[in-house]
Amino acid sequence: MIETKTVYFEKKYEVDISQFKSTEDVDKFLSLKIGKSLEAKGVTNGLIDRSGNIFPTRGTNIDENLNRTLKIY
Repeated sequence: MIETKTVYFEKKYEVDISQFKSTEDVDKFLSLKIGKSLEAKGVTNGLIDRSGNIFPTRGTNIDENLNRTLKIY
């Protein structure tokens, strides 16, 4: 059986996720549990760009490509 992150969270901290109304509630709960506030960190690895593409994107002139495909000059 594959467990989702929510099920894992509920088992690990012995709580029902439905008791939380917002992500702020979850942040407060975790801060109390682990004894420090959470930090958001930016992660970059050079493989995936900011828009989520694995391969680099390039500028494309769609009209030029269409004309070339249709052999219209």
